[in-house]
Amino acid sequence: LASLSNGNADLARIGLDAHFAVQVSAREAGVAKPDARIFAALCQRLHCAPAQVLHVGDDPLLDVVGAHDAGLQAAWLNRTGSDWPGPGPAPALMFRDLGELADWCAARLGAD
Repeated sequence: LASLSNGNADLARIGLDAHFAVQVSAREAGVAKPDARIFAALCQRLHCAPAQVLHVGDDPLLDVVGAHDAGLQAAWLNRTGSDWPGPGPAPALMFRDLGELADWCAARLGAD
């Protein structure tokens, strides 16, 4: 599990850093989403090819289109149930909340 952020979230300060193997920020990468280089930095830190990474985010352009254009799989965290605003086609995966994402992951990993 990795964190990719354009913001200045300090996961250690809010007690979430233990849940993430990798953290990449726009400040650290020198570019922000949707720039493909920040997604490449994440993949490099994960030691994974872009096609092996699923990026989940709530911003259609910055997260979904940015990840897709960088070669990652992309999912939209659509908390409001809105129609896909574009640009481009809707992602294959959409989740209403993090619980739904966790259930999807557990089903694929065989975990409870």
